Amino acid sequence: MGPELSFSVTRTKISDEAGYNSLSVTFSSDIAYSEFECRATKVGADYGVGKGSLVASFSYTPAATNRTFEIYDTHLVNGDGEYRISLFAKSADTNTWNDNHAFVVGGDNFITADGKTFLCVR
Repeated sequence: MGPELSFSVTRTKISDEAGYNSLSVTFSSDIAYSEFECRATKVGADYGVGKGSLVASFSYTPAATNRTFEIYDTHLVNGDGEYRISLFAKSADTNTWNDNHAFVVGGDNFITADGKTFLCVR
């Protein structure tokens, strides 16, 4: 089984306007991971590890260590619309990637399976 990630974001929408063109993501994992990728794909496009625009990446990180990165409007390269922002981490012990199956698109924002707002819309 892959790592379970917890995250928070500073906003759920970004645009090309100064002051609104980025958001910060802070996340941690329940177990150590050897690789991390944040990927942006337009809603409806194929997504997964290695697919879409690479927004951030990290190497080995111990469990429960906070990492923070920025997502800018320039990372969303397919124009205006809704984007899936996926967080992928590979377990340092089992080399297994986490599964983002719990994230779904709904309404004007991304929401998780438990109804919480996910990351961003441009």
